[in-house]
Amino acid sequence: MTDMYFDNSEPSENVGQIHFSLEYDYQNTTLILKVLQGKELPAKDLSGTSDPYARVTLLPDKKHRLETKIKRRTLNPRWNETFYFEGFPIQKLQSRVLHLHVFDYDRFSRDDSIGEVFLPLCQVDFASKQSFWKALKPPAKDKCGELLSSLCYHPSNSILTLTLIKARNLKAKDINGKSEVAF
Repeated sequence: MTDMYFDNSEPSENVGQIHFSLEYDYQNTTLILKVLQGKELPAKDLSGTSDPYARVTLLPDKKHRLETKIKRRTLNPRWNETFYFEGFPIQKLQSRVLHLHVFDYDRFSRDDSIGEVFLPLCQVDFASKQSFWKALKPPAKDKCGELLSSLCYHPSNSILTLTLIKARNLKAKDINGKSEVAF
């Protein structure tokens, strides 16, 4: 499951860095994450700054998202916020991936994605508190959703049939937060 998050390559585009620390409270089976600061984030607003915040998720569970406070007009935010993930035995934690995603807050439109980091927790030594500076990777621009399809080729009459079965997690393109889909 976590193999898809192992990527040691350098980001193709510099979108800044994020500083955070991790420790594990064995007695209370709690992961303690401190989101400390961001550095050299790109400007997303016309003012030449951004209004950054970080969203935290322990994948594959996408239901429980936590967010830092928004820091106004800065490219080097200092969040210094602590998040507790309670009830995670160390074995369960080893199969999780920490996802930190930094956004630029926009009051009247969709927040702009600045960059993200995936850290498989099986790579972390929880024997002591660990501190990380990680380069943010630009968000995948082609991440629009998923299509389930079927291909069938009949060699006897040289016919290729494509069947679109279903779509999910489609990116909202309309102002109402939905998309109209036609095949």
